[in-house]
Amino acid sequence: MKLIRNILILTCCTAIFSCSKVTNQVPDSIITPSNFYKTASDADNAINACYDALQSSSENYEVWGDGRADLLASTDRSSSSQLQVASGNVSSSNDYVGWGSLYGGINRCNSVLKNVPSIADPALAARKDRIIGEAYFLRAMFYFFLTRTYESVPLILEPYENLSGNFFPAKSSRELIFDQIEKDLKMAETLVPDVPFSTAIENKGKASKGAARTALADLYLWQKKYQEAADMANLVITSPSNYSLVPGANYASIFSTGSRNTSESIFEVQFNYAFLEGNSNGLTDLFLPLGGTINAGNLRFMPSNALMEALPANDNRTSATYKNTGAVPAPYRDANKIYVAKYQGTIVGSTLYQDNNRMVYRLAEVILFRAEALNELNQTGAAITLLNQIRNRAGIGETTAVTQTEVRLAIERERFAELAFEGKRYYDLIRTGRYTAVTGFTNPNWLRWPLSAVEVTKNPNLVQNPGY
Repeated sequence: MKLIRNILILTCCTAIFSCSKVTNQVPDSIITPSNFYKTASDADNAINACYDALQSSSENYEVWGDGRADLLASTDRSSSSQLQVASGNVSSSNDYVGWGSLYGGINRCNSVLKNVPSIADPALAARKDRIIGEAYFLRAMFYFFLTRTYESVPLILEPYENLSGNFFPAKSSRELIFDQIEKDLKMAETLVPDVPFSTAIENKGKASKGAARTALADLYLWQKKYQEAADMANLVITSPSNYSLVPGANYASIFSTGSRNTSESIFEVQFNYAFLEGNSNGLTDLFLPLGGTINAGNLRFMPSNALMEALPANDNRTSATYKNTGAVPAPYRDANKIYVAKYQGTIVGSTLYQDNNRMVYRLAEVILFRAEALNELNQTGAAITLLNQIRNRAGIGETTAVTQTEVRLAIERERFAELAFEGKRYYDLIRTGRYTAVTGFTNPNWLRWPLSAVEVTKNPNLVQNPGY
């Protein structure tokens, strides 16, 4: 699984060796695309490495999608980077602005897309198309995170396999990136089955037709293609994968390590302490309080007052979204600390493992996607019906919103409560043009994150985003 990671470095070394006056021979020990991609097992390892990139810097995905808004609040343990995220005033040297894991994942996907089609191993025939579709899906997701966060980013569609590649790419517009994302997701939709695997961990943790269609619905909302968004969301809701909402009383099970990959899940990044690399979801450390009887987190962020006001005590989602350590805080150290509860990890004895899955898409969001799209298409009655599915599951009764404007705001509020700490809020407010009205942050440059100062320094063709 790790083997493919080294291809870029090793192929660059190969290029250097080939220019040597001593020899033009490539040592047999050097791994290159031409000698790596031979068997079905090689293809499996290569696509697994693409998923592995989604695990890297997992906390960044959450901070990009929920930071700089009204959801994450700082604590007395927040570092300068976390204080910036909570206040909205993020600098180009902030710890969260790096995009290395995303472009590393893109390079792996590009390598799969270039090299797997030519593998002749008969054992690969039954799954070659699926693996290619998975690579298209993952490349689309990496670029979707990039362009929603930074707006304009370099668009790279070929792997770096030698020193002839363009190592100083310029930025492409969000519109161009969106076009490529749509192409990739449509390819994935064609190539990946509804139920590709025999196990839930694979069907929820790898690309499926439902995952590709959910991402397309998300993309279409960004593009204000409301009919396409509504239609795509409906295909997911009625999918042969039989996605279904978890009952309200069991809402917390969506995020529990003991019942991961529920019927509601469409795509989530997998972590499991029993597996290799299964103890690296940094969100557990970011959100949990300091440990007492266990080695727990560092409480770098806590829920905002706005979020706690949006989730009353009678809401089925409240206790699964945030908790208080209480007067008797065990297994944590300090009493009366409010913390995010969606990433609590697995406790075995006195050891806490950071192995909660990171949710990317689930059915509740798709239902709200369709509700939003239908409301914008003046089908407000149908939108209300969908909205009430989520509210009734939460146990808070049906909405009082009636008009299109009221329902639009009601859906926004429901997404805030339902999807808290799943990396959605900042993106939602940017997408709908509601960022300033909701957060009170008036600086127009905050509608995009800064590029890393390190990346701008290294690449003379990379222009920093305005205001940074």
